[in-house]
Amino acid sequence: FSSHEAVTAYPGTQPSQTTPATSTTTGATDSTIAGATTTTPVPESTMPPIVGANRVNILLLGGDAGPGRYSLRTDSMVVVSIDPTNGDTAMISVPRNLQHLPFPPGTALAEKYPKGFTDLANAVYTFANGHKDIMGGIDDAGAQAIKLGIAQLLGMPINYYVLVDMAGFVNVVDALGGIDINVTARVPSPGNPRGAKHDVPAFIERGQQHMDGTIALAYSRTREADSDYRRMGRQRCVLAAIANAATPMALATGLAELITAFGDAVRTDIPRDRLGEFASLLDRFTGAGGLSTVRTLLLTPPLIEPSRWNAAEIRQLVVNVIAPGSLVPPPPPSTTPVPTTIGAPTSTVAPPPSTAP
Repeated sequence: FSSHEAVTAYPGTQPSQTTPATSTTTGATDSTIAGATTTTPVPESTMPPIVGANRVNILLLGGDAGPGRYSLRTDSMVVVSIDPTNGDTAMISVPRNLQHLPFPPGTALAEKYPKGFTDLANAVYTFANGHKDIMGGIDDAGAQAIKLGIAQLLGMPINYYVLVDMAGFVNVVDALGGIDINVTARVPSPGNPRGAKHDVPAFIERGQQHMDGTIALAYSRTREADSDYRRMGRQRCVLAAIANAATPMALATGLAELITAFGDAVRTDIPRDRLGEFASLLDRFTGAGGLSTVRTLLLTPPLIEPSRWNAAEIRQLVVNVIAPGSLVPPPPPSTTPVPTTIGAPTSTVAPPPSTAP
């Protein structure tokens, strides 16, 4: 956990994204990818309003340097957005292979990449950590750069990040005593993942499974049977299973192992002095129905094409999944203080636009 206040990444209203001139409704790609010779910006007036400013928005990143990679890439990117007054929660998954990730206008990244990042979205972390000057030389340049990109893409502020090394995640699951997952279809495993504590079977069978950390990591990473997008679904199931396994008894009995596991596997800019507020936030989340009431949005085909997407369309989808939170009635009064300022750190990467609600 951080020893200082987190930095919120704010989106701009004008997208750092272009649409081929020959297209009237979709496109949103770099001309070198789309084959177009000219591009025109998406009109600012078509962009939905920025949402989530009064919520706590946390970017969950799952990364693994892995064999053959020179640095960590964030293959899992999920935004969890929670209303701090009533616990209403939405979850948005961004595919690792999204092209042309935009950055807020006025930032150094937007100046360098006016048409969006030129590699896949999961490479932003590696790039920014290798060129920390573009983020002012800060230690967690990679994570803060992704916060900027995801904020601009979704049209919502990103307050915090949590980065989990997928290999170290094995120890986290083991410290909880394993997790329970209902495997809906038999899937081939990806072999023994980095950090495995034992051999992984050739297949993970269909049915109710109690998985240790090694099997859970293999299940999260495999895409041999289907695709990146199905893998994203499996990763969300694993996140839910970890939340279910983190009972008070499991946390108490595995505390020493969990402290070690999290120290090795997890990095975040959530300040230590705000952990009490996050405990209150968890109470609100549970009171609102917990995992059973979470709304989800997957920015994947056929809904969104990672190489040809439209900024206004993505932001409208985000508005649709976030806005219903205001209609959820609050839970019964709680004796736990409500964290009213947890999602509004004082320092900012870029000032919030004047048109934000």
